[in-house]
Amino acid sequence: MIPHASPEFVRDSRLGFDRGAFLVTHRAQSAASREFTQLSERAIEIANQIAVTLDTDPPELRRAPERCVIQLGLVALTLAYLRAGGEVQAGGQLLAIVWHGVIAPRGDHAPERGPRHAPPPPKPVWEETHLVSAENESGWNWHPFGFEREGFTSLETAERCVEQLRLALVDVPPGPRTLPPPRSSARMRR
Repeated sequence: MIPHASPEFVRDSRLGFDRGAFLVTHRAQSAASREFTQLSERAIEIANQIAVTLDTDPPELRRAPERCVIQLGLVALTLAYLRAGGEVQAGGQLLAIVWHGVIAPRGDHAPERGPRHAPPPPKPVWEETHLVSAENESGWNWHPFGFEREGFTSLETAERCVEQLRLALVDVPPGPRTLPPPRSSARMRR
């Protein structure tokens, strides 16, 4: 029997310091939720500003705990905070993907109707995964794999991600530049 055991944290050579001590605490889990909320709210705010600047419809939003989808015309940004899993490190990871296409289009489910025209599947055009580093609640940073060692705050990370969304919006392939209007249930009835 072991009389006293303490957790052993492995030094992460990519970040240069011990990431484990704070990131495995309950306080870190609360901080992670706050940081992801701050990041997604800032991303939504910037996407709304882009829509106003381009004189287009405001973005369509879908939010769930630790998930955010921002659909702006025919491009979308998905943000997901992954807390645990096979290869997810202490503190979790942020996954940001920009897509050409419509992510999970909304629509009325009418099983008695014939099949609806499905839009082409979305294609990823940019993806970035971020590790978390924090020695305390106020020192939270997102580190993109293979990039700067110092990392970015949640607000800076939101700006980086939405900039990729803006670039993808400028690069939308030829074709209709707006989403088709949603089919209302009144139009379906005869």
